[in-house]
Amino acid sequence: MPTPCYISITGQTQGNITAGAFTADSVGNIYVQGHEDEMLVQEFLHNVTVPTDPQSGQPAGQRAHKPFIFTVALRGEG
Repeated sequence: MPTPCYISITGQTQGNITAGAFTADSVGNIYVQGHEDEMLVQEFLHNVTVPTDPQSGQPAGQRAHKPFIFTVALRGEG
């Protein structure tokens, strides 16, 4: 069974972007008390590459972090 992951996002000028994003009215039976100002993450991806020497296999440079990408379910406002 997957482990739930929640994310909250705060903008420098916008403030708490995820305020009220995970309420009983908005998500129904998957609601979890205490996570009202967060979003439930469906998927996340993050890669780190480390250059290596082809001869020795040893690290040959600084690691590089790729973008952190996450997917959440959004409810439509109608």
